[in-house]
Amino acid sequence: MKILSETLKYIFKNIVFVLVFAIIPACYIGGMLHPFSIVSYLTNYSAHQINNFGDILGGLFGMGWMHVIVWIFAAIILIIILSAALGNIENHFRSGKLNVSNSLGFINNNVLACSIFFLVYITVYLIFKFLLGLVIFILHIVAGRLGQVATPFLVVIVTLISAVALLLFAFTIMFLLLGLVDTLNSGYSFRTSMSNASELIQNNVLKLIMLIVIPFLIVIPLIVLGNLFAFASIANIVSLIILFAYFPVLAYTYYYEVSGITRYDNIKRYYY
Repeated sequence: MKILSETLKYIFKNIVFVLVFAIIPACYIGGMLHPFSIVSYLTNYSAHQINNFGDILGGLFGMGWMHVIVWIFAAIILIIILSAALGNIENHFRSGKLNVSNSLGFINNNVLACSIFFLVYITVYLIFKFLLGLVIFILHIVAGRLGQVATPFLVVIVTLISAVALLLFAFTIMFLLLGLVDTLNSGYSFRTSMSNASELIQNNVLKLIMLIVIPFLIVIPLIVLGNLFAFASIANIVSLIILFAYFPVLAYTYYYEVSGITRYDNIKRYYY
């Protein structure tokens, strides 16, 4: 797959740059919060006694007011880092030069667009978690398991439904990220960029799903093992580093490849 190959090639060729921008938010979010609370909840789901809807929401969200405050700071850090990282990648693709010293300028130019898309992401994330919790609660009612732990069959059903839901959520986030790339690249409004992103995706849905799934083949087993063997924080940090390194580069690689825009960061290969 050319897009995957080009994505990995860019990451490893510019590994220091990519890791610097991935490690900072990953350490803060992974060390202080529970960014993979859905996977963590499902890992121990069979042992949970569900008495009401609140039990499920508590497991999926798992945070109090202090966590909300920490998440606000995490959002600020992530928006700033994302603004700088995407600006650097775009400039590298456009000019062939990677100049991290211009990061403050990229932050100034991109922070508003990144903030808008991040607010949309947060909204989608909260709605997604609520609806997933509602589906699990309804399944418990239908199966007659309120006040009891789930049966093995119910565990299988909930796991399968959650896996499909997580894939749909990841696809939605990638869709939003492509829209953000279009906004930063072309200066279009949110609505226009999302329309352009849908055009880029419509004939490549299966290909994009495969590209999205690949890092989670490493991340999900790592998170599960981290919860089972008491190294959850380390697993969270490593997983976030993988995702923060992979998806911004994938978004730009996919955008430029499907749009047919010439990249200048790898222009030398045309002269071999």
